[in-house]
Amino acid sequence: MPDIATLLEEERRVVEGALDRWLPPPGEYPERIHEAIRYSALNGGKRLRPIIALTATRALGLDGDEIVKSSCAVEYVHCCSLVLDDLPSMDNAMMRRGRPTTHRAFGTATAILAADALLMHAFKLVAENGVDVGASGPSIARAVTDLATAVGSFGMVGGQHVDLEVAGRETIDADTLEYIQSRKTGSLFMVSATVGGTLLGAPNERLAALRAYARNLGVAYQIIDDVLDAEGDAKTIGKDVGQDEGKNTFVTVHGPEAARRAAAKLAALAKSALDDVDGDPGVLVGIADYCLERIS
Repeated sequence: MPDIATLLEEERRVVEGALDRWLPPPGEYPERIHEAIRYSALNGGKRLRPIIALTATRALGLDGDEIVKSSCAVEYVHCCSLVLDDLPSMDNAMMRRGRPTTHRAFGTATAILAADALLMHAFKLVAENGVDVGASGPSIARAVTDLATAVGSFGMVGGQHVDLEVAGRETIDADTLEYIQSRKTGSLFMVSATVGGTLLGAPNERLAALRAYARNLGVAYQIIDDVLDAEGDAKTIGKDVGQDEGKNTFVTVHGPEAARRAAAKLAALAKSALDDVDGDPGVLVGIADYCLERIS
């Protein structure tokens, strides 16, 4: 097997082509909103969530090629969340993936509409994918429900809301901090890891193992993201740094070294969950290690 960096780059290129293929083509009316959608979704990034969707499906002994649409769906949701996080009413970020944020390039109103469109397109793709592979009605409903739950007030929206609500507080309890981290990032990681198995009929116990893997990995990933915000270089990362100043993150509460130790512990828990996956989880193990070592 190639090293994990090479494999991730190969998978990323496959995902990039698919992301482009299922978006409105350039120039299609109304042109400007479609331009903003494509700008938001196709301007680079690691594409880790769709790669997890593909590799987790393969780790179950299933065909990852059959759920490429759903892998793109989770990336569209992620891109939607980035557009919204960058808005003046949220982080007021200037740069994302080495370019001006969507609201700077297209205006706030168009950025919000582009985010809305990406979210709706994601649900459309998951439902279409279920039909493509001949999934049962309940399986399609479960996949759509899982995605909706990951996005809504019990998932990403809830985590972001609590993050904003506690911003500026001098102290934050461990449960609230864990709630924020697990919802803001862990929720979408979990649906990424399970959407393929859900549509292709994997046993519930195998999906539970992948869900445990992804939940722990998602929190570890978010902690490292917070470390990079505190210590990283904007040019290397490709986005604004110092955005967490005044917020309660694992880094601001416990410091960078304790944060890295916590991320390592969570990554180890993620890898141990893969013992219950009936297949070859080698790539998923490599992804967990990559998430700890990344510099952007």
